[in-house]
Amino acid sequence: MKSIAILGLIDFENWSNKQSLSMGGSSGVIKSILPYLAADSIYLLGITSDKKKLNVLKRLENNINYLPIIYTPSNTIIPTRLLAFWYSREINTILDQYQIGSVYSHAEEMSYWVKPGRPIVYHMHGSSNALSIAKNKFHRNKLFQNLWEFARTKNIKKATKIIAIDRQCYNLTKKLHCEGKTLILPNFVDTNIFFKDTSKSEILNKIHQNILLFVGRIEEVKGLELFVDTVIELNRREADWKGVFVGGGTYESNIKNYITSKEAENLMYFTGPVFEQSELRRIYNQSSVLMIASYTEGIPMVILESLSCCTPVVSTNVGGIKEFIEDNETCYTNDSRDPQVYAELVLAIHKEKNHFENVDFNFSASKSAEKLNEILSL
Repeated sequence: MKSIAILGLIDFENWSNKQSLSMGGSSGVIKSILPYLAADSIYLLGITSDKKKLNVLKRLENNINYLPIIYTPSNTIIPTRLLAFWYSREINTILDQYQIGSVYSHAEEMSYWVKPGRPIVYHMHGSSNALSIAKNKFHRNKLFQNLWEFARTKNIKKATKIIAIDRQCYNLTKKLHCEGKTLILPNFVDTNIFFKDTSKSEILNKIHQNILLFVGRIEEVKGLELFVDTVIELNRREADWKGVFVGGGTYESNIKNYITSKEAENLMYFTGPVFEQSELRRIYNQSSVLMIASYTEGIPMVILESLSCCTPVVSTNVGGIKEFIEDNETCYTNDSRDPQVYAELVLAIHKEKNHFENVDFNFSASKSAEKLNEILSL
């Protein structure tokens, strides 16, 4: 098989520790699929905060190589996406230098520069404009959003194949008359990493209440006020729940201030980011229910990780969750933002948790890899 380049706004060398610069759920998707990709050589083209490592090839393991082609200084005020767009201008020279056959792209800014003619598999991680939900409000201005949309349109048109994670992504390709080369393939997780595990989490060893869990970036778009209010409502009804936040982000101080205003500090626990996957697996397993309170999503990796660990999910009706994952058995969705409604859903699904172990899990990376390997071999 030809060699493959995987493009991502990810610090592939440090993507399992606190130095990680990875952006969004693409990191989890690539991690999950990487062990199952059939290729002679795989080149991970990503980002680094160490200028000495820029454009320096490093062997990670077996046939997997890491090549940072984008430099993002640690304290820069320049958006990572803009730096990615700038540094990726020479990507064709790099692809030729290492005789890379196919490109598997998870980054609009990088794949924009890849010349047509080379096989390109473009993986869409959501239908929303990425800059419409940027952390910095300045980056959400219409000019930046229009430029990003222009890049995405170009990527869709020139791609050889497109992976759409939900119907909304598919509809975007259809508007551009590219539905014929689009495959709907929801996100997936490595079930050799996320599974039913009875061992205890060291991080949660002092928590003995039922746990309502949040895992992800603590950002405004995650709608975490609803999560907080749901924990408060659960304790009003049963007085035996703890809200656990796994992750970090620019909105953390805001949500902590909101918790203080509700006098609910004793009901919440912040772990910070957890990069060790075995520990994250134990956190899922020890938790009662995972909750997604977001205003917008694609198909969040955390939902699939949670379900793979037999921990049920309650979510707002966003992205492709209702279409692909909601089954009214292991995952409930709802259109409202009423904490009383979500508390009721959490209690209902929690009562049935012991029955979930026998439910089929349809989002394993090994199964999805069969389709991806077929596409990437073209």
